[in-house]
Amino acid sequence: MHAIELKKRAIPEALALGPALLEQAAQAQAAHVALSLVDGSAVVLGAAQRAGRVVDLAACARRGVPILRRATTGTAAWLGGRGLVVTLALPHVAALVADATPRTLLNRNVRPLLGGFTRAGLIAHYFGREWISLRRRPAVLLGFDVAESGAVLVEAFVGYDAAIALPEEITTESERAVDRFLGKKPASLAELATDAPLDLEGFAHALLEGLRTRAPSMSATMTITSEELDTRPFAPIDRALDPVPDGLNLRPAVRVPIGWIEAAIEPEGGQRAWLGGDVLAPRWALARIAAGAGAGLAEIPLEGATMADLLACLDRS
Repeated sequence: MHAIELKKRAIPEALALGPALLEQAAQAQAAHVALSLVDGSAVVLGAAQRAGRVVDLAACARRGVPILRRATTGTAAWLGGRGLVVTLALPHVAALVADATPRTLLNRNVRPLLGGFTRAGLIAHYFGREWISLRRRPAVLLGFDVAESGAVLVEAFVGYDAAIALPEEITTESERAVDRFLGKKPASLAELATDAPLDLEGFAHALLEGLRTRAPSMSATMTITSEELDTRPFAPIDRALDPVPDGLNLRPAVRVPIGWIEAAIEPEGGQRAWLGGDVLAPRWALARIAAGAGAGLAEIPLEGATMADLLACLDRS
């Protein structure tokens, strides 16, 4: 595994590490990991979430809160001050854990993170959702993407000053309707450090050392400069429909196990379509399903659908 220098980064730079490391992992056929210390308030949407479904853009603007979009799918994270972003890129799903499969992608590949957090002093558990618990409190928001080559990107977001849950005052009614954390109250690192104040940089170094124990062949630390990162895709969002392509009509959002899923289709019998929402799924698969279904996307029963249901649509297209 190649480790990237632990350093302070602007949030867009931390997000830009995802695609950069995914490409490097695929080319080098080696896992890459980076830890970024970030500071500042921001909403970090999942790659397929429609901005206006999740957050009140006007409320965010009044509070000076930027809305950013990451490269991985899943649900939104809140960074409300100092925090930590972990970027893990793998050449294939089983690069770190031999028995990992596409179906167990997160279940297996969060294990090094669980070991790292526990070694850093906060006992970590994963219960099959899009978050990790530290000391029995939701504290780490997860997202993933898979390239068509099979390379895997996992991102983890941890808040130090504030917990990862979006503040209610900037969210929409439909977002507030979802119990994201199964009745548990998310916690920040500062809140979890009950014995003594937690030094974020020291905690990040301990987490990296914990990851090293899970990947003994970790190489010497590499450096990626700000100039090497393309932050343009991670500029603030100001359009409620983003990322829905122009010219498509939204269908009503429907509930699925992880939250909401949305679709949009071209009017008057057109074939263009878009599929997105809170699902944890490869972006290329969502795009392929939408392209294959075309105008027929309106006939797919999305209510309560899982990713397996959607991939079955891909098999039929």
